Amino acid sequence: MKRSSIGFIVFLVVAVGVIYGLSRLTSRASQTESSLPPTREETSEVQKTSVEGQGLMPTPAGNIKGSPEAKVKVVAVLPPSSCQFPTLRILDEIAKAEPKRVRVEIYGMGSPKGTQIMQKYGATCASVFINDKTEFTLTSGGQVRHVVCQKSPGMSYQSTDLIEIVHMELKRLYGKGFDEKTLKQLREKGKQIVTGGHGIAEPEAPKMGSSKAKVIVEVLMPMQQGTIYPLFAETVRALERLKEKYGDDLSASVYSIATAEGQKRFRELKLKGPAVIINGKTVHEILGPNNTKRKVVTAVGMGERMFTTSEVTEVVDAYMKQAKKK
Repeated sequence: MKRSSIGFIVFLVVAVGVIYGLSRLTSRASQTESSLPPTREETSEVQKTSVEGQGLMPTPAGNIKGSPEAKVKVVAVLPPSSCQFPTLRILDEIAKAEPKRVRVEIYGMGSPKGTQIMQKYGATCASVFINDKTEFTLTSGGQVRHVVCQKSPGMSYQSTDLIEIVHMELKRLYGKGFDEKTLKQLREKGKQIVTGGHGIAEPEAPKMGSSKAKVIVEVLMPMQQGTIYPLFAETVRALERLKEKYGDDLSASVYSIATAEGQKRFRELKLKGPAVIINGKTVHEILGPNNTKRKVVTAVGMGERMFTTSEVTEVVDAYMKQAKKK
């Protein structure tokens, strides 16, 4: 055999060996990477989800709290969905607040008991029955509202409505609702649950006419499980920094779109989704380079693209400059 042929064969053997070695090395690296422990952020997210759902999502036998002798009976039949977490958490707070006078039963929609209850009432979607009813009339902020405790919160009812309904039923059946301290705590806890408990959150939307602030910002927050929630959470943190910068010249309030106050503002502004309302508006014009004007829409579903946190900051700064010139 010629030397060139032998050399070529040796080259092929070495090449195959190198390729095989690289393949094994890549495979091991991949296995090692997949077996690495989760990062701190990943662990935190898993723990958060676990804690949020622990003890709230019903077991096959249901999640039952409170005295069987209670006159106020709340029966919830819900799917295992994260959008139901606010309702589950608020029902848990209600059960802990009045274990003798309120009984709370939570069942999964796919469970035998849940199916039985749905058939009994002829319900076809997630429902919360309070003393056999899902429809109630509530008065809040001087407005009368008709609520239906079905589907996901934020559609035909708000999770915080359950506090007011149970309070109303306690008064009807016992002659006395929650005591003043308990009712206040439940309302505050309810707002924290649906808004995420931000530091500048206020129980009511600011009164536009009476505020002395030069710039007034209202943040209509989406549900925590929504994909756009991180954008709004970051915007709130930016507003906290602006509040430190401008002090009393800036009024900033945060409330959930899933509350009565949020829904009221939602309807007034004819919004299509969560929004950052600055001086009563969601469409703003600010100066760009070379004195050009740029439009910024701070409402979801109303602009050609999603706004950014930095744009909210720019709009606030622009309005503040205008106010100081007057």
